[in-house]
Amino acid sequence: MDFTQIASAWLTKFSHSLEQQDAASCASLFHSHGWLRDYLNANIKSTTISGLEVTSDGSFKPSPGEMPESGIFLVLRFSTAIASGRGIFTVEGRLRFFISLDSLKGHEPRGPEEGVYHGTATYWSEVREERRRTIEGEPVVGAGQNGLQVAARFKQMGIPTLVIEKNERIGDHWRRRYPCLTLHTPKLHHSLLYQPYPDTWPRFTPRDKVADWLEQYAISQDIVVWTKSQPLPVPSYDSETKRWTVSIDRNGKSVTIHPKHIVLATDVFKGQIFHSESYSGGPQFAGKRVVIVGTGNSGADIALDLHMREAQAVTILQRSTTVVQSANTLVEMLDHLWDPNLPVEVGDYRNVATPYRLLKEILISRKDHFWDKDRDILDGLAKAGMNVNIDGGGILTLVHERLGGMDIGTAEHVASGKIKVKSEVNAVILSDGSVLEADVVLFATGYRHMQSIMRRIFGETIDQAGPAGGMDEEGEMRGAYKPTGHPGLWYALGDFSELAFWVQAIQLQALELGYTKM
Repeated sequence: MDFTQIASAWLTKFSHSLEQQDAASCASLFHSHGWLRDYLNANIKSTTISGLEVTSDGSFKPSPGEMPESGIFLVLRFSTAIASGRGIFTVEGRLRFFISLDSLKGHEPRGPEEGVYHGTATYWSEVREERRRTIEGEPVVGAGQNGLQVAARFKQMGIPTLVIEKNERIGDHWRRRYPCLTLHTPKLHHSLLYQPYPDTWPRFTPRDKVADWLEQYAISQDIVVWTKSQPLPVPSYDSETKRWTVSIDRNGKSVTIHPKHIVLATDVFKGQIFHSESYSGGPQFAGKRVVIVGTGNSGADIALDLHMREAQAVTILQRSTTVVQSANTLVEMLDHLWDPNLPVEVGDYRNVATPYRLLKEILISRKDHFWDKDRDILDGLAKAGMNVNIDGGGILTLVHERLGGMDIGTAEHVASGKIKVKSEVNAVILSDGSVLEADVVLFATGYRHMQSIMRRIFGETIDQAGPAGGMDEEGEMRGAYKPTGHPGLWYALGDFSELAFWVQAIQLQALELGYTKM
């Protein structure tokens, strides 16, 4: 079978249908349960539709259908009058087609600099300092993995960018988290844009190495960051000049800037009572009775650390069902996308090419396979009293809905009874009438949403921007990397695996060039 010939024939028909604006012809090229995900070709956001059915006005609407067998992937590159892009699709069974713009013609990413400036008379240090003195570009609030990758991409797009970070050092928001923290996904899953980890990097990255790598990333990508700085209430937007007026507290000094755009890439860590964010390690709790509220990753990590550091008793209070999968099972899922023999960006692209709702369907259809692999772990947790959720598609389907949990050794101690689990909690008086005596109560219950934190700075403006995070009816992330309800205000959200793709900034560039409107 000549797959290239099949692909060329299908693409020719698809291209002709688009040129003729023939919605019926276009829809006929998809299976009744086919998927089309488009990034920036049809409009200024990402769009997903499935089960294409033509409406009376010539547009598409979803049409549910049975899921057939998956097909064979093919990739393509394409060009329009103003842009270049690429795509990936299957040609048998459930046709899945993802197309995306990569760059606008004449405004492609700049690539590496020459490194020699105006002959030998100018030092790199002078170039760097001049850039830092003169920059008043688009501020990115937050120098975490989101904000730094946005800034690195903006630099390649020729967009002057200033990153504002409230902490003393880049990476401090990681250094201040609990010391036993290690990222729960393999390194290929959380590589940074333009700068993959070296071959000798640990498979699972410890907290402090994440922090140091982010700090080094800002240096190597020549990102201008103001540390010990934060925007002051309340930035104002001039609809005539289409510019913001923003006052920045820069290490105690007020500085005013007037950017066209502000990108919010802040982390959502916000402590309450004694929160897991403030947990500095198990030794101080040796011999004490500790109650942990929350069975997500933080709660499980800390419970294991406390047990290993000889706390007298460790009890986890479970508020709702918890998804638990072993590290090996999660790695099996992710290795399917991030092949270590291929460049990281190939895995990144394959990841975003799969619509979220389709990913959920696929994983649910294979749930018996994955749950069987972890059967011993799940049975042990259930016997110990944990309410384990095995009905959905596992951790990967909950990343954008709510966090689940990946077992890194805690499950063994829960199953053996060394770490206790209690369900249905009101403080430390349980709904079953029992009372847990505790020396320490630690909350591992998640963090406040970005919008609730940014409201203190932006006031009612943040409400005009609309919701950020979670999924809309198409299965696309709400608010992120697309125009919000307020001009010049953008959200940069998502986990490590998605950022390298979504931070392309083509939307913002297209607006500035007049190719599209808000």
